[in-house]
Amino acid sequence: MADMAVSPATRRLCDTTFPDNDAASALALLDLHAGAECERVHQAAVRLSGGRLGRLRNRLDEAKRNPETVLWFGESPSDVSPDTHAFGVEFINSFLDKHPA
Repeated sequence: MADMAVSPATRRLCDTTFPDNDAASALALLDLHAGAECERVHQAAVRLSGGRLGRLRNRLDEAKRNPETVLWFGESPSDVSPDTHAFGVEFINSFLDKHPA
């Protein structure tokens, strides 16, 4: 595992998002994802995961195909209200949990 692929800020986010026994596994998954906007994608995927490794894996898989979608759902977009964004995140997480790729 290349320790430099995951930023210190993302490591801290993993530590606060995942249970202690899953944080190292989350970092290992993140370490496998590189590319444009890597740190933003990492942090968005962690936020969307809700501390669940399966969700993190799915969001990183989606980021390979369409990083903009993961960034939109994982960050706070300025083009919609916070309530609309929260509904979108809840909806997409629920949908993807029921229909894994």
